[in-house]
Amino acid sequence: MNQTNKFVVRAGLTVLLTLAAGLLLGLRTQEAKQTRPPAARATQKKAATRRPAPLQTHRNLGKAYYEQGQYAEAIGAFQKVIASGHALATDYPNLGLALIQANHLNDALGALTTAKQMDSGLVAADYSLGILYKRELRYPEAEAAFERVIAADSGDPAAWFNLGTVRFAQRKREEALDAYRHVVEVGFGRGQNFYVASLFRAFTVLSQLKRPDEAQKFLQLHEKMRSKVPDIALQSPALEAGKYGSVVVPPASAGPSIPKGGTEKAAFIDLTAKMGLAMVAATSARVPAASVQVGKGEYSLEFARAKLVPLFGSSVAIGDYDGDGFPDFYVANPAGPSHLFHNNGDGTFADVTETAGVAGAGLAATFADYDNSGKTSLFVAGPDGVRLYRNRGDGAFADETQKAGLSDRPASGGAARPGELDTGAMLFDADNDGLLDLVVTAYTNLASPPPKDSFVFPDDFPGAAVRFYRNNGDSTFTEMTRAAGLASAAGRARKVLFADFNNDGYMDLVIVRDDAPPLLYINQGEGKFADRTAKAGRELTQSVALDAQVADFNHDGNFDLVLWSSAGYQVLLGHGDGRFVAATPLPHITPPIEPFAFRGMMADLNGDGFEDLLGVDASGQLHFLANRANGFEEIALRLSCCGEDRLAGLAAWLGRPGSLDLLGVTRGGRLAAFEKDGPPGRWLEVKLSGSKSNTQGVGAIVEFKAGNYYSKILASGGPIRVFAGDLPRLDVLRVTWPTLIVQNMIAVNTNQRVEVRESERLASSCPLLYIWDGKQFVYWTDVLGMAPVGALAPDGTRLQPNPEEFVRLPGNLPEQNGAFIFHFTDELREVEYFDQVRLLAVDHPATEEIYANEIFFSSPVAPSLHSVRQKRVPVAAVDDRGRDVLPLIRELDGRYPASFRQHRVLGVAESHALTLDLGGVPEATPVALWLTGWVFWADSNGARAVSTNPKIPMVSPYVQVRDDQGHWTTVIPDMGIPSATNRSIRVDLTGKFLSPDRHVRIVTTLCVYWDQIFFTLGDSAAPRAVELPLDSADLHYRGFSFPVSDPEHRKPDFFEYSRLLSEAPWNPLAGRYTRYGDVAELLGATDDRLVVLGSGDELTIRFDARQLPPLKPGEKRDFFLHLSGWAKDGEPNTAFSRTVEPLPFRSMFQAPAGEPAPPPRSVEYARYLRTYQTRPGYALIPPLALRVRPSGERGGGDAGRYGASRPRHSGRSVRVKPGS
Repeated sequence: MNQTNKFVVRAGLTVLLTLAAGLLLGLRTQEAKQTRPPAARATQKKAATRRPAPLQTHRNLGKAYYEQGQYAEAIGAFQKVIASGHALATDYPNLGLALIQANHLNDALGALTTAKQMDSGLVAADYSLGILYKRELRYPEAEAAFERVIAADSGDPAAWFNLGTVRFAQRKREEALDAYRHVVEVGFGRGQNFYVASLFRAFTVLSQLKRPDEAQKFLQLHEKMRSKVPDIALQSPALEAGKYGSVVVPPASAGPSIPKGGTEKAAFIDLTAKMGLAMVAATSARVPAASVQVGKGEYSLEFARAKLVPLFGSSVAIGDYDGDGFPDFYVANPAGPSHLFHNNGDGTFADVTETAGVAGAGLAATFADYDNSGKTSLFVAGPDGVRLYRNRGDGAFADETQKAGLSDRPASGGAARPGELDTGAMLFDADNDGLLDLVVTAYTNLASPPPKDSFVFPDDFPGAAVRFYRNNGDSTFTEMTRAAGLASAAGRARKVLFADFNNDGYMDLVIVRDDAPPLLYINQGEGKFADRTAKAGRELTQSVALDAQVADFNHDGNFDLVLWSSAGYQVLLGHGDGRFVAATPLPHITPPIEPFAFRGMMADLNGDGFEDLLGVDASGQLHFLANRANGFEEIALRLSCCGEDRLAGLAAWLGRPGSLDLLGVTRGGRLAAFEKDGPPGRWLEVKLSGSKSNTQGVGAIVEFKAGNYYSKILASGGPIRVFAGDLPRLDVLRVTWPTLIVQNMIAVNTNQRVEVRESERLASSCPLLYIWDGKQFVYWTDVLGMAPVGALAPDGTRLQPNPEEFVRLPGNLPEQNGAFIFHFTDELREVEYFDQVRLLAVDHPATEEIYANEIFFSSPVAPSLHSVRQKRVPVAAVDDRGRDVLPLIRELDGRYPASFRQHRVLGVAESHALTLDLGGVPEATPVALWLTGWVFWADSNGARAVSTNPKIPMVSPYVQVRDDQGHWTTVIPDMGIPSATNRSIRVDLTGKFLSPDRHVRIVTTLCVYWDQIFFTLGDSAAPRAVELPLDSADLHYRGFSFPVSDPEHRKPDFFEYSRLLSEAPWNPLAGRYTRYGDVAELLGATDDRLVVLGSGDELTIRFDARQLPPLKPGEKRDFFLHLSGWAKDGEPNTAFSRTVEPLPFRSMFQAPAGEPAPPPRSVEYARYLRTYQTRPGYALIPPLALRVRPSGERGGGDAGRYGASRPRHSGRSVRVKPGS
């Protein structure tokens, strides 16, 4: 071992020992902190709790291992950084470098391309890509990568040196010499080993160019400088390093920052009289009562309604029922009447209860657009069940409880559920189908008192059952509590909350009840829930709460809970996996002892962008508990409310721009309104307009990012109004819709209202096919549309995929350098599985044309090729309104009959028909109808949305003819549809006519668009095809083509291959994909050894065109791709839509229903999995959230302290085009 190597090893060991010492010191420091007495800890009100940062530790370890040459260990450390879900863009080149050194080049390419997606300007990623391509002998790509580095940093000697190397490898001697000269020009001081190596390389190039005099000058200078660098510095690893080829550990960033602008104290002024809020009739005692003793003889249902129900007190619900942009509010009064107040827009309100017709008694109310009408209706829970007041749009509401299926009573009227005391009606999208479902919390049944002579309310009353109603999409609901897995949800329920507590894209439920701990139900998808309370953590399972709210209090990207109980309050911090840990310590408040007293709420009282708490003590006084990001602190509050008349409920919203209003109702029935005193703060209002999702965007996740500040809000209905401290602008505003579509707005100014409309761009379909047109690659069609894996049908079953298809190509298919080249890309939110790709050539008489039956059918049929001798155009063609559409279907010209009305559920339309007159077709003549067109597919979410709605049937095209009486009769119940864009299907009409009439009618409710229709008399099977040999198949990352979409969805989507989006519109599904590189071995046969593509991948396939025989005189040649494979989209209601696995295989879809087929177990298949299925799917869109505690990291010791696991910055804001 020479001295240099000894130094490297020693230096590496020194780094590791230093790091270990630092970790030990950090652990000992933390141990000392944990052993401090609680009083000492409580004094640290504003100090952040410092703990060792696992993410930074893994980075440091990875760097140390890499620099010592322990690449496997370095890979492991960097992979832990990636697995945290909160890696920086620069972490991926670190992993890529380690993978390159370990010769795992395919995995390295995946890491580096992910880095480029996260930050397209990341120079280190381009440099490492250049090194990778150089090692793979892909010199043109390497040259381009190094040129990008030099464009960003023209003085980098490492980039110039390696650029010269790859140019020299391509025999570009002059260009290589120019690169080496650049290194020499920077001098030894900057160039170091690159300078010395370039001297010798320049000598070599000049010698080959026969320029000995110049060559000798460089050689002499090289001999003079050679001793200034060690030998190891002139070897390949050192010459591939440089500043962009080295592991970089970013400095540890601070925790979540609070934007300045928050006040240290809060004062509110009374606005009640100014707002014109009239008194509401007193309904109960001014001070909440304790439990009530009742004798059996005096008890009746009327007694309970008069004496017991009012104990709950009134509540306030806020919503904009008339859509004028000003929030209105509803006061639910348990003893009645309730009141609706309209916001006049000038700071005053008017009581419009009588006009609106919503005066019924209630405990709680919710505004929601349950029918996606754009009008907010009102759900009121209270004695005798839930009432639904549908918004008529004219300022009045109609009681449609019975009509909506929410009543057990007959249509003659009466209470919906006599005696049942409901405490809440919460609407959310349980199954991501774009419709708001309903959960009703019931407290008890007052019609069934305890079987005792004397009893206590509420203690002796049994709990009731929570009910779940699925939205049918036709303004009605169906009770499906048991089917949803919620039959065990029982108790004296006070409230139900929804949020995604395990970050899987589905909304979960927390049910709060006062006779037992809260219940946590985790959404399993498809509207089914599982009780996971036992795994939620002891802080939740050992609590009994009377009220609760949900928010991301510590801004780590996970939803947390605040529970209000008779013992006080708790803040439970979510881990992001359905587990919670208590935040400690918290300021103490002596809580009210009465079971129905108002206890507190959350609101950003000081305008700093963090949700604070407003708690009520036993005397009725309010306490301001300010959220300091690392804990709560009680600070001064000046708010005088209500005197002896205690608050029954309180709500908050942003009134005039930048001003916080509090609106309360007292137990005595008075309204009290307050406005925060002082100058207005900076604010932002976000209105969500859903299209595929529900209209209000309920369930969408809205994230705000500015530097190190991050906030996450759950949309629950109505505009989202937030304070922003003193931030004049946000870096990113991100909306993740219930459909999982992600939309970013970049550089959003505060102090404004913004509207985010849900993008309707194509998110899932099939892999795209690009072909060479002689000048460039152009989009041709999408493929594998006949083989959707896990797609939902309207009847609740899964569509049966057909993995075999033909794709008709242009007859004059151009060659490119003696080859036919095809690009298959995955550019949507899905995963593609290619089993076999074949190219077939069919030579045939020039008087004929060859067509493939490219049909998607409910019962899979084998693909076929047909010879068409004479195309016959129908005599006439009219739509169902009698309009002449023959000019639209005569030629392939991109024009379609499209006058039918589309439903809000994309892909579904009103029933529409196309009637064709075939003219004088002789009887008994074989007739085949050929139709070319495309379909705007209804996805699994749409199928679920219409599954219980008879008003929106999803009917595949069917064929009718006239019988002898002239009546239309169905002769083909399922005609099939085109399998993809601009594809042709064959419909055999032979023997289908029931009379001499030759009219044919095609009826459907799908959005099918026909471009050309003709028919043939007696077509035949195509001549034998010739298969061209597969020359090569290469899988690699490419990115996303620029999409061109018709906003009305009456023209197919188009993709510009020559233009790439600068950022990824979505992430690939989780799991393992086929490693990049040569995959030709996998595509030669249908053997279940699949090439698996993720979002952004491209599969380039070449066929040797020189193997074709010459055409015979009088013949033409048509080409067809024969494909075998499957496609699976990422829509929430598609089976296994979150993961690549399970991989499909042939026998999977041939097994009897309910009997899953075992996967292949051959030795060859196992080798395939080990050799090819090795590439993990990396996130292309990085999270905005600060560091989230890893799901496996349990709290221990002081881990429950608020902010104990310090959040970390997730990296630069990523620019994703709005609407993507």
